[in-house]
Amino acid sequence: MDRFGACFSSLNRRAIISGLCLVLAAYVTGCTYTVALTDNVAFYSMPLIHGAPKVILSDFLDNRSDKKTLGQIGGLTLAESNTSMNVILTNRIASRLRDEGFNVQKTNLARPGDTPELQLVMASNSGNIFLSGGLNTFYVSSFDAIMETGKGTVNFYIDVFDAAANAIFNGKYSSYAEHWIGLAGQSGSEKLIEMSVQASVDDLFSDRRFRELLNQIKK
Repeated sequence: MDRFGACFSSLNRRAIISGLCLVLAAYVTGCTYTVALTDNVAFYSMPLIHGAPKVILSDFLDNRSDKKTLGQIGGLTLAESNTSMNVILTNRIASRLRDEGFNVQKTNLARPGDTPELQLVMASNSGNIFLSGGLNTFYVSSFDAIMETGKGTVNFYIDVFDAAANAIFNGKYSSYAEHWIGLAGQSGSEKLIEMSVQASVDDLFSDRRFRELLNQIKK
């Protein structure tokens, strides 16, 4: 190797070492990272599926004590972006319902237990069922992202009402995800968050009672 190549190789090693030191410093000294969460809502404006039942839904209540922090990975605190996690979870469930062959429409109904208002919303929007719920916990964590797997925990519930505002379903779910973050840092943390959201949606749609309800509505 010539003198130029040796110099370049030395500089390259220094750059890599410096980069690793910066990543490790973030974990040790601590900092806050605002997570870029994906929230695609284009499906709400898609043409209606002819003859398909319609699900009216409202954003899940956010019952978390800390509504801005998504977790802690080493010394890295993960903060929400402008879209709250309860809204993202609602939209992911709505997107899955659309994939399952339902028409979906979101409303701003804040109190689904208000029978007259709920009946009015259902009648004016030709809804078959109304789905709401609440997000109690969403947290991802790893004491040492280099040495241990990051873990995500989500606790939520859903309530379903028929067109006459009768409660026909209630479900409570605890979902988990794991992902080794290592030196991936921020991108690895975002991956764990995405996996935790997906685990929540998968757990809901794998619930036998919930699937039976959806099949009944389709008949």
